Amino acid sequence: MSHFTETTQVGLFSRLKNAIRGIGLGISFIGIAVYFLFWNEGNAVRTARALAEGAGKVVSVDSTALDPAHEGQLVHISGPLTLAAPLVDTALNVTGPAQTVRLERKVEQFAWIEAKQSTTETKLGGGQEKTTQYTYRKDWTDTPASGAEFRLPEGHLNPPMPIRSKVIRQPEGTIGAFAVDDEISDLGGATPMLLTAEQAQEITRALSLEQPPKLVAGQLVTSDDATAPRLGDLRVSYHASTIDAASVVGVQRGGALVPYTAQNGREIYLVEQGLKTADEMFQTAVNTNTFKTWMLRIGLLLLLFLGFKALFGVVDVIASILPFLGWITASVTSLISLALTLGVGGTTMAIAWVYFRPLLALGILAVALAGAALSAYWLRKSAPKPQTT
Repeated sequence: MSHFTETTQVGLFSRLKNAIRGIGLGISFIGIAVYFLFWNEGNAVRTARALAEGAGKVVSVDSTALDPAHEGQLVHISGPLTLAAPLVDTALNVTGPAQTVRLERKVEQFAWIEAKQSTTETKLGGGQEKTTQYTYRKDWTDTPASGAEFRLPEGHLNPPMPIRSKVIRQPEGTIGAFAVDDEISDLGGATPMLLTAEQAQEITRALSLEQPPKLVAGQLVTSDDATAPRLGDLRVSYHASTIDAASVVGVQRGGALVPYTAQNGREIYLVEQGLKTADEMFQTAVNTNTFKTWMLRIGLLLLLFLGFKALFGVVDVIASILPFLGWITASVTSLISLALTLGVGGTTMAIAWVYFRPLLALGILAVALAGAALSAYWLRKSAPKPQTT
């Protein structure tokens, strides 16, 4: 392990210049966040309505035989999954276990890894001193850098890898008389697949390795001594996802299931591992839609906060001429940015709900206004009180 420390100085005028540039970036952040907050609410409503429409139309059918009476209808099937052929990693001639829908090859290299940690100190007068410590260590990684882009590349270059990690997926399968597409490859949890001696030999030939590798806990390692790897040594392992049965909701078209298009244009095609009822599958889809909607809301509100914070960047920099005043100002502008985020973000979502689903709009607006009022209260409470004589 080695270390390298770098210290840089940033003057007040350079910081002001960056803060002024940041205003434009902040405006962009605000515009993007507001637009996609509105879009996200509409997307959630359209998906929810499509799922409700599909749940009211779906018919559970016997997967063992095609019934022409259900041609063009939204149907639900479940049953044992049959795969046409074993899943094979042709690059290394490794075959996955039976019923493998996803085979994950992981190739790691014992390589140099760069880590950095920075600290910034604001000086009297508004300048800043930034100290960055770079640490270099050798460890196993499946995404090794060449080393040329390291801050200190000398003595930390990594050899090229002969092969990289890859995910191999089943293109299709069948459930009874129905063909299902490659979405089945997203199912299941990957579990470690222990390599055999025969598979290790296939990998050795495929990679043209000079020395026979070792099998350590089902993984192939090219090190002479597995406990003391050298720079450039490889470690190859596999994970496999196996599925015995699956459930699908889609439109019956001939002998296949295809996505259903709802009246609002949203497509529905549900696939789950195991024997699931139609109600269970639609409930899972509803829960997933809610989770994605909230994750995007949180991410966009964070972007909105960063946008407002960037607008006050110049104020924060000027106040930092006196470091203690800069800390107080940064705290105040953060509270203002939070209040604006809750107000603007909440109002945007409320307007979207008024447009897409008006019944819930008043509730969202009330929560947003309460949040903004609470932030304003905190702001007034934290503001410096005038000195009395």
